[in-house]
Amino acid sequence: MSKYVKELMMDQLRADLGETRSVLVMDLKGLDAISEFQLRRDLRKKSIKLRALKNSLARKVFGEMGMGGLSKYLEGPTVLAWGGEGVAELAKEISTQVKNLKKPEIKGGVVDGVVIGPGQVEDITKLPSREQLIARVVALALAPAQRIVALANAPAAGLMSQLKTMSEGSGGEEGTAEPAEEAKPEGA
Repeated sequence: MSKYVKELMMDQLRADLGETRSVLVMDLKGLDAISEFQLRRDLRKKSIKLRALKNSLARKVFGEMGMGGLSKYLEGPTVLAWGGEGVAELAKEISTQVKNLKKPEIKGGVVDGVVIGPGQVEDITKLPSREQLIARVVALALAPAQRIVALANAPAAGLMSQLKTMSEGSGGEEGTAEPAEEAKPEGA
């Protein structure tokens, strides 16, 4: 392979990855063509991309991108997975597919520039999705405001309850209610 072709392949990998800082490295060895096609199709539906790598060229590109620690996983047939809605969704979907197909294996990966092993990928699958985390943060941010609104409405609700009780207690007899005695301060 000429140097020019290798440069084109490395440029294409850089362009495909763009600003991505989270990828998984897999080995699809043992999959038949139909299973691999179905895997790629299922992942494409979730905006997850797969790309077979030439390990020597991938080492150079990952080194330039600050993901040089991935080179220990670039042995033998290697496929790179990235994309999706976040790293948790990526790990969950890849892990689910690997369990269903039983043949491929997850070699490792990088999450925001930090190299992780296959066991840590499994830990990532237990994390909540990006949307769930955003919902939790919003709920925590809104909780004090909701409490303030509830406390502000409480006196008005109490006053309305007392007025209703007083109107029901008069039994429809207007003008017959006697004024309540004023409370005298102690010691007077």
